[in-house]
Amino acid sequence: MTKPRIWIVTLVLMVFISGNAVCAEFYFTPRVAVTQEYNDNIDLDRKNKMDDFITTVTAGGTIELLGQMSGLRVSYDPGYSFYADHDEFDSWRHDLSGSGWHNFSRETRLDVTNRFYYTEDPLDSDDVEDSQGNIILQGNDRRRERDTFYRNFATARLRHQFGVEDFVYGQFTHGLWKYDDPTEDDAQEFSPGAGITYWFSQWTGVDLEGGYTRGIYDEDTSSDFNNYLGRLRLNRRISRQFGVYGEYKHIYRDWDEEGLTGTEGDIENNYMVYAPSAGLFYQFDQDLTASLGAGYFYQQIEDADDQQGPFVSADINKLWDFQRWSIRTRGRSGIDSQDFTDDNQGFERFAQADIIGTYNFTREFFGDIGLGYRYSDYINSEDDEIDHRYTADVGLGYSVTRWMTVRLAYAFNKLDNINGQDDYEQNRVFATITLQPDVPWRIWD
Repeated sequence: MTKPRIWIVTLVLMVFISGNAVCAEFYFTPRVAVTQEYNDNIDLDRKNKMDDFITTVTAGGTIELLGQMSGLRVSYDPGYSFYADHDEFDSWRHDLSGSGWHNFSRETRLDVTNRFYYTEDPLDSDDVEDSQGNIILQGNDRRRERDTFYRNFATARLRHQFGVEDFVYGQFTHGLWKYDDPTEDDAQEFSPGAGITYWFSQWTGVDLEGGYTRGIYDEDTSSDFNNYLGRLRLNRRISRQFGVYGEYKHIYRDWDEEGLTGTEGDIENNYMVYAPSAGLFYQFDQDLTASLGAGYFYQQIEDADDQQGPFVSADINKLWDFQRWSIRTRGRSGIDSQDFTDDNQGFERFAQADIIGTYNFTREFFGDIGLGYRYSDYINSEDDEIDHRYTADVGLGYSVTRWMTVRLAYAFNKLDNINGQDDYEQNRVFATITLQPDVPWRIWD
């Protein structure tokens, strides 16, 4: 499916589910931003770094259509980057996102989202988050080539609440990755899934979910595949908020052409993963539970040596929001598979943590900080590759007027690629002037 068709289908769905919102409130927020940046390693090279001054101009906006039962939100921010010394890298970028929701009743809700990126900057392939700040698509921090690519990621999720803490859901995800470079592997992902959370009593409950992924590649260097995943978790409360759990995850990967040598030189063999784990959980509220545990995986691979080892299982995404400051703590770890980037690494053991905070010194003057770390152990890589990625973003901002904000910031990116050659370190300093109204314009209500 081409990118225009994807967005046409997504917008039609959003308009459809927005139903009665046509006669409700309509808002528009325009914005323009200019960023002047110094980058000491524009091509993410390990040794021979090239620096440059980059000017990026973006102009876009957000429209919102809000009703009692439905809503629609679309944001579009096209931009163009000018390089002072390397004008061959001058390029467009497009960032387009949309989300829509409809409440069929107090218990049943449909959410549809779509995110589209178009760029040639390697690090523009950021994580994709949902409205609660959960990462639903991992970015690609190992990309190097400066060729144009686009990525589109769409989800639809239907959720029905049938008890105080009991719910069932079904969802479908479609991902598309396409590169102008014919040597890189275009890919598509089709992923339906479903799950249920049910508490037999106030103290004992169960989570059950299953999913299927169909991966399709355009090049002959990678095989298409079918991936099946199932997860069962038993929860036992010790108090109203604190409890213990036991979990079992099972994965089956079936390649269409088993034994084919993939893009990274690894042999693509069918495999089974058996992964029991156990740990503790803490329930902040009805919709937010944090957990921390440990497990052990055993990967049974056809015609190859089996792999096994321990892993940490963690999941937290908590926002503390106060009058002058806010902080979000986010962490995940476990086992996963990286299949849909230009550097497919396959089955991995990973851990990721982020801290994002803001502080308002005065009504006009504020500071913000973001710190991140990700560990990736690519279990089936030919050279036993392990990645450590470190990120930091620190800034100070000042609201000159209700329309104008100025921000000065420093950003740091570092990738340690153990047993590989993809290491890099990058420092960026930039200043941004943003023109945007402090409240959305109300078009009608």
